[in-house]
Amino acid sequence: MKKASVATAVFVYLLVSLNEGSVYGQSYGQSEVIFPQTMGLFGNFYTVFQANSPLIRPDGTKKKISPFYQYLELNTVSPDAHVSLNTFLRGREIFNGEDRTFDVYNAFLQFNNTARSFELRLGRQIITESFNFFLLDGGLVRFSPIDGIQFVVYGGYQNEDAQPDPEEPLESSAVFGFKLKSDKLLGSIISVGYEFFNPDDFSTRHFINFAFNRVVPFTKYADMYSRAEIDVGQGNFALFTVGVGITPLNSVHLNLEYDTYKPDKERDEFLVDAIFDLFSISRLHEARVGVTYIPTSYLEVSSSFSYARYDVLEGTSTNGFIAKLGLSWDFWREIGLRAFQGFYFIDARENDRAVGFNFGISEEILRGLDLQFSFAYAHYETITNKDGNAFSYIMGTQYLLTRDLALKAEVEINTNPDFDKDIRTNIGVSYYF
Repeated sequence: MKKASVATAVFVYLLVSLNEGSVYGQSYGQSEVIFPQTMGLFGNFYTVFQANSPLIRPDGTKKKISPFYQYLELNTVSPDAHVSLNTFLRGREIFNGEDRTFDVYNAFLQFNNTARSFELRLGRQIITESFNFFLLDGGLVRFSPIDGIQFVVYGGYQNEDAQPDPEEPLESSAVFGFKLKSDKLLGSIISVGYEFFNPDDFSTRHFINFAFNRVVPFTKYADMYSRAEIDVGQGNFALFTVGVGITPLNSVHLNLEYDTYKPDKERDEFLVDAIFDLFSISRLHEARVGVTYIPTSYLEVSSSFSYARYDVLEGTSTNGFIAKLGLSWDFWREIGLRAFQGFYFIDARENDRAVGFNFGISEEILRGLDLQFSFAYAHYETITNKDGNAFSYIMGTQYLLTRDLALKAEVEINTNPDFDKDIRTNIGVSYYF
């Protein structure tokens, strides 16, 4: 990955990290899906133009480009035939350059039976049954032979040259997996699965995974959960997590977690969170505590602290920690004012540190007209071999012309170790049909 891309990815992670939710305590069951009752075509088209976006070339020189993006989500459904088609596409054209791409994120045909106990998907799709999400060109079957028991089988091929950038895998690989889920055993939600990866250029990998979630017996305010992934070829736990969530008061939720994590040195794409692991490569053990406090209906305060032990490249183990604090509020609902802010401090390894702050606010000043502003600051040391400060300001507006048509305009100002001056305009149109 190019240094500029890595630095950008790190800063994006720092910007959004306080607003992300933990997946460890989520239910492994399927959420309710609302299906159209009549045959139809629906979706969203969004186009955006970015003026004077900076780019670092492979030879290290810099250039200003003007990219034009087009996004299209298109869905068609035939309820009588129990068939639907889903596509999500992205096109990019550089007005002052030769670079252009056409990316397909989703393009699959789906069939469900009347009772919705059987589902078949064929084509390009996002696989969420694995611990790591990935795009697969192949098929997935999900069926429930009896109430409370579900089988999932998927397989296909990941072609690195045919998948979107930067999401493309490092190597092309054949993939096969299956999973058994149940919410009828031991009063718990349990899943057991197997995954097989057969890369084109190096060794085959076999993974067994397990997940468990249940309410603590004789309580109404606590749940415990665990998940594990075993790298059969390496003969160790690639990942093991155990945690408990406690709600002692209606307004307070406490979460405690511990995990061990040993990434596969040959297959970096198996990292649980590739961006986070830029701060913590060779992380061995980590303990986390998180607290969420909701004193009123318009204010939420969330904080977390994690302590980790690392095995650095020189073979000497070191310790580090990550602290976060976030606030989200909606003080004056009558005038539509909403805001969020967050603070974080990362001391990941021996010399890898980052500190940052982000803030955002939006208000509907007229019917259908929103004004928005956000700001982010980060200071990091030795992360991706770059030290320095990064600032980002975004000021914009969105106007809803009709119920289905919205206009968006933003001015974005960035400064970081790669670019001392990065000022761009983002102009877009979004249409729902």
